[in-house]
Amino acid sequence: MTGLGTLREDIGHSFGIGVLLGKESMMEKKRISLAGGEENILGEGARIFLKQYGYEWTEKENKPDWLVTEKFVKEKKLKVKKRGRECVIFCQEKAHFYRGLSLFLQNISKEEFEIEEKVNFHSNGMMMDCSRNGVPTVDTIKQYVVRMASLGMNRLYLYMEDTLEIQGYPFWGYLRGRYSKEEMQECDGFASLFGITLVPCIQTLAHLRTALHLPAFADYKDIDDILLLEEEKTKALLSGLIKTVSECFSGGIVHLGMDEAAHLGRGKYMDLHGPEKGAKLMKKHLEWLMEECQKRGLEAMIWSDMYLRLNFGAEDYYGIDKDALPEGEENLSKEVGLCYWDYYNEGKEFYKNYIRLHQRLGNPLLFAGGAWTWNGVAPCVSRAMKISYDALDACMETGTEDVFVTAWMDNGAETPLQTVLPLLLLYGEYGFGERPDRERLEERFAFCFGKGLEQYRLLDAFDNPGYEVCCAPDTCDNPMYYNKYSVNPSKTFLYQDNLMGLFEKMYDGEKMGGQYSLLGKELDAILSGQDGLEEEDKGLFGYYHVLAELLSIKAGVGGRIREAYRNGNRERLKELAENDLKKIAALAQGLNRRREEIWMKEYKPFGYEVLDIRLAGVGQRALSAAHRVQLFLSGSIPRIPELEEEILPYKTKEMLEGDFQHGFYLWERIVTAGNIDGV
Repeated sequence: MTGLGTLREDIGHSFGIGVLLGKESMMEKKRISLAGGEENILGEGARIFLKQYGYEWTEKENKPDWLVTEKFVKEKKLKVKKRGRECVIFCQEKAHFYRGLSLFLQNISKEEFEIEEKVNFHSNGMMMDCSRNGVPTVDTIKQYVVRMASLGMNRLYLYMEDTLEIQGYPFWGYLRGRYSKEEMQECDGFASLFGITLVPCIQTLAHLRTALHLPAFADYKDIDDILLLEEEKTKALLSGLIKTVSECFSGGIVHLGMDEAAHLGRGKYMDLHGPEKGAKLMKKHLEWLMEECQKRGLEAMIWSDMYLRLNFGAEDYYGIDKDALPEGEENLSKEVGLCYWDYYNEGKEFYKNYIRLHQRLGNPLLFAGGAWTWNGVAPCVSRAMKISYDALDACMETGTEDVFVTAWMDNGAETPLQTVLPLLLLYGEYGFGERPDRERLEERFAFCFGKGLEQYRLLDAFDNPGYEVCCAPDTCDNPMYYNKYSVNPSKTFLYQDNLMGLFEKMYDGEKMGGQYSLLGKELDAILSGQDGLEEEDKGLFGYYHVLAELLSIKAGVGGRIREAYRNGNRERLKELAENDLKKIAALAQGLNRRREEIWMKEYKPFGYEVLDIRLAGVGQRALSAAHRVQLFLSGSIPRIPELEEEILPYKTKEMLEGDFQHGFYLWERIVTAGNIDGV
């Protein structure tokens, strides 16, 4: 476990300050002091924050180089005013002060300046997924707290299905890297230094597949990943979980989940109690949960999909008519906050209409957008940026005051967490002043994180067939080029079989192979650039450079092997077996080591075994394919039946019609047409 003091010692190395400020600034160690009488409130956090940017905290009596005065005001504004060696920061709350401090440091070389920004949201944050195998370390959580502080964001949501310990339940989060109470209390205390509230996001209805598949929780399961409601065992478990939350987090807020439980009450519950309407069952359960929360002084929120569908009598969460009215007041629980989550729809008007639908229910409202860190092995930056602009514009126009961006890590946390940074920045900058333009985003990304925004946006090219790597970097903003349906060829090419590729008809392997080759050159230029990269980015772009090289070969290798086999081109088959397939195997091994290195810095070690197995499988299947081809060439086998089977389109155009996403996201459905996850 790492304490505050340890992080202060390491924080300079964590954020790449050499890139941020330059070596000269680092050596100078300029000193800053607070002069507003709030040292006890801001002092500890300010010391940590200033060290990130290469400055030292000092007392006023020690003749600091700059004197910063903080003044807390009631108005929803942030104002930073510098004259010579003195700066005054007018702010509404502690989190906003740190944004003001970052703006002061960003412009510190100017003799005088004045920046005034309107505060657009009551709360603005990020949700970190701690449940899809990747459980961020305490240091990682602290790192993101400081990053968020530089943007003035004030909530960090931690999504924990079964990764928070509950006393008396040793199998809850067993071998999953669950957090102890002490770890969460430490993170909560650290976040409070910067005015950031940690919000635990638990699950009290569904999404508990990893826990419910264990024998210890067999009696707690209704159907699918849904808890068996109205059972004393279930109530005791959830009561223990809410008690743990109240003991770990000081913010007085809890997210109860309760989403995507379509089969609620249709399994063991129906056997025990008979049929029950989902709306009535959910209302009863929610009322009990609210009582448990109120006992412990907790304000609660839930994801709104089940609640909205049941109260509007709709099958489709996003298919409710904009003029629809709730069906019955008896189904409504007005005290709970509703979190409208939407990572898919386009157009400001759609979001405005859906916000108004939520407002008709009369509950407190929050909006959650998506960073698309769950698209596969690379982030879908272009789609995330496009829909976030639409959604946040709608939030501002409708007076929606609570927003956050989700960094889900579905199917094993394959994409490194740090790829969330472009969307973290976008949400942070949307929180203040006018709609952020490209120049402002680039400048703030460079200063706050010490990184290049365009370098991170380049990662969109792994999955975006319309992203022209050699064109101008603004292609990500062009509606013709953004990844509208979140296709993810990089994940499918990486994992699909070399001889029996399920997705060969879904993407043009040779074309994408060429794109990966160009992308590899772009990434090589970033890695060998004269300005250099800080260590975190060396690891990230080094990993993606190897991935691009691997995919440049593997994307079309199945088609090349199949063509050579059918044409009887034995020389070509030999070349593909000895060169392409064996090179894929070697690159897969190197890719695994690089991904492991990133993982162990961001997450606890639990969960990496899944990626280790997957990436080892990429290498082994390449060697197995080479072996099969060599057996055929040597005459040991008369033919290769796998290459004689006709490859069909995995999905037709008709099947894709109306889908929000056209990618293929589950490893277990990519690697084989065989059975890998059931009887």
